[in-house]
Amino acid sequence: MENKNTYSELLYKSNPFNYTVPALLEANGKLYGLTPKDSRKARVLELGSSFGGNIITQALYNPEAEYVGIDLTAEQVRKGNEIIEKIGLTNIKLIEKNILDVNEDFGKFDYIIVHGVFSWVPENVKDKIIKICNENLNEEGIAYISYNTYPGWKEPDKIREMMIYANKYFPEISLGDKNQRGKAFISIVAEQMKLYEDIVEKKGDFIKQIEELLEMQDYYVAHEYLESFNHPLYLNEFVDLIKKENLQYVSDVALRLSIISTYNQDTVNKLQQLSQGDHVIKEQCLDFILDTKFRRSLICKNSQSGKLNFSESFPNEILDSFILSLRYTKEELETLNEDNVKEIMLHLAETPYKSFDIMDAMKYWENNTKEEDKSEEKKNEVLANLRKFVLNSMINGKIKFYCSENEIIPYEENQVYISEKFRNYIKTLIVGEGSGLVGIANSRNEIISDLNDVDVIVADILSEPRTENEIIKELSKTTIYRTMPNGEKQEVEASEYLPESIRKFEFLGYFSKR
Repeated sequence: MENKNTYSELLYKSNPFNYTVPALLEANGKLYGLTPKDSRKARVLELGSSFGGNIITQALYNPEAEYVGIDLTAEQVRKGNEIIEKIGLTNIKLIEKNILDVNEDFGKFDYIIVHGVFSWVPENVKDKIIKICNENLNEEGIAYISYNTYPGWKEPDKIREMMIYANKYFPEISLGDKNQRGKAFISIVAEQMKLYEDIVEKKGDFIKQIEELLEMQDYYVAHEYLESFNHPLYLNEFVDLIKKENLQYVSDVALRLSIISTYNQDTVNKLQQLSQGDHVIKEQCLDFILDTKFRRSLICKNSQSGKLNFSESFPNEILDSFILSLRYTKEELETLNEDNVKEIMLHLAETPYKSFDIMDAMKYWENNTKEEDKSEEKKNEVLANLRKFVLNSMINGKIKFYCSENEIIPYEENQVYISEKFRNYIKTLIVGEGSGLVGIANSRNEIISDLNDVDVIVADILSEPRTENEIIKELSKTTIYRTMPNGEKQEVEASEYLPESIRKFEFLGYFSKR
């Protein structure tokens, strides 16, 4: 991969990405009829792993799984392995390796993740990535590849071309300086465009895109807009590429790019007419309507294609098997038309991020409905409406769905403790070697931003079960400040801060019981 030097020069923070986690890929595969490996016990390969930020948290929460990351940048691999060693993880390793040098001897994997790489490498590396997704994927495995896509990337292409032009006569300056020149150039262009009403009317969205880009992190803008390679492609072109390697396109992780049933009925009818049952044509036409600019595609081996169900009608037993997590606000749920579903969901929303399944939701309805209103007919009606609501919410990203979940042990005074691996994890990533390099996440790889150095101290105090008085006494040795909305720092008592810290650890699943 030719971009090695620029990634050493302007480091790209290695964040976790929740839409790449094997638990989610497993659930998406199962929805479509595949039979992927239990993600908690899988072998996982990530191509272009940087410091390992996307797989370190997964290795932490899934000790029976094995994770391998490869990257060409030696310094990132070295530092990533140092972070892994400090945390004490033994089920993950990073390897300095060129993607072009991976072959069948590298082993087989149940999940292969390629995030933020495919669009940014030359054609021979693209071809090799696809080959790896065939040769190094187990028969029932699932691969994930993300890429910039047209038509949505047509406008950003123009911004990229402007930024590259701004640096045409300065080939020797650093990537950071090129980024500043490029940003200054497009800023001037946007300012001048806004002076003319007819241009604002015609190109208002384009001006907005430039202004949004100017607010983004330098490392993202530089690598996205100034690298030698950034070649978006249409979905149908991507599918043609993977077909050459005997691979089958399944769907996008964002189901609204693959399933059309939640759209306006006229849109559904027209897409069905245009596609004539071909799911790739259907999705490509949808991309034209939505102006899609980024895709996260799931693929499997051709040998599995007979299992795939593209009908958009999914068996009840599959929907009922998923572990679900609400992403609705109470205000959104209040607008629901179906009263029984509204009542169930408002109850579930009282404990945000607590997971459930469809049968759990039905039990609540049965336990809170008068006997005379619980006829078999009524029960079947509520269940059908509930399944429809859950599926539509899964498609629109308002309900997250998985095949399994990590156990959450509730806090009990003097009964629970935080194990060494979790203590080392937050210590290393908040105040240690990984600070600023690797993002912190929960078991679903969703970024967590509210942990701080005081929480590190609380976790260390909880290395064994203690009474709250003991914890507060120990924590009182530390001066604790909270940043107020006006930016001022206010001192907080240990007794006031402790419940807040405990809530975080409970939500993250850090507690163990002797």
